[in-house]
Amino acid sequence: MGFYSPPEIVEVTIQKGIEKAKASFLTLSLLGFAAGMFIGLAGIAFIRAMGTLPGEWGSLVLLIGACVFPFGLICLLLAGGELVTGNMMVVSMALFAKKITGKEWLRNIVIVTLFNFIGAFFVAYFFGYLTGALQGDFLERTILVARGRTNDTLLQAFLSGIACNILVSTGVYLNFAAKDFMGKIAGIWLPIMGFVMSGFQHVVANMFIIPAGIMAGGVTWADFWLNVIPVYFGNIVGGAVFIALLYFGAYKVGVKKDL
Repeated sequence: MGFYSPPEIVEVTIQKGIEKAKASFLTLSLLGFAAGMFIGLAGIAFIRAMGTLPGEWGSLVLLIGACVFPFGLICLLLAGGELVTGNMMVVSMALFAKKITGKEWLRNIVIVTLFNFIGAFFVAYFFGYLTGALQGDFLERTILVARGRTNDTLLQAFLSGIACNILVSTGVYLNFAAKDFMGKIAGIWLPIMGFVMSGFQHVVANMFIIPAGIMAGGVTWADFWLNVIPVYFGNIVGGAVFIALLYFGAYKVGVKKDL
């Protein structure tokens, strides 16, 4: 078959989580930067795709952007990348299986978070700001998107982060499920398009979008921190609890109890 069965996906995910937790600092830092870079590049394409489209088009504008953004996740997952939101699910699955320690889980999450931010900010500054890709006709859209991220209350940002990483982690999970290249692309693209279309909040995407908005003069660093902290913890809950714990409980713990 061209895909793994649901119980087999759990085993694949656990093994991936072990590999990620045991990876060297150099590997995690380089692949963490790469993931942040790809998310940032997808963010530029997302903003420019919506660009100067008229507001009268309503949700169609967002749908166009949502169709474009998933290429960032596709690139980092298929070419190689360490994305913290995906790791919140994958490495947590290995932790629940008692294959890694809490210290190893934390090490992975902290290193990858840091280099995701560096990669996303690098793109925002060098490729979004200095190249002028998000200036001129696209400046207004950049500010609009950034303000859309920072207008939520702390509770809204937290809950939005949960919903976002349910979908993002599902995209990562379906990537593991498929054995062929096109199957992986389809498995990633659909959930990611769904999270973008729904307007849910992804901490690494926000690490690009909000700094881009700061450089455009539309938001502040205070807005950044008030957003990324609740979104970050919401993303952890979405990936670790609603996907990793749910499927681990169903196909590892539940199966043992039935036997």
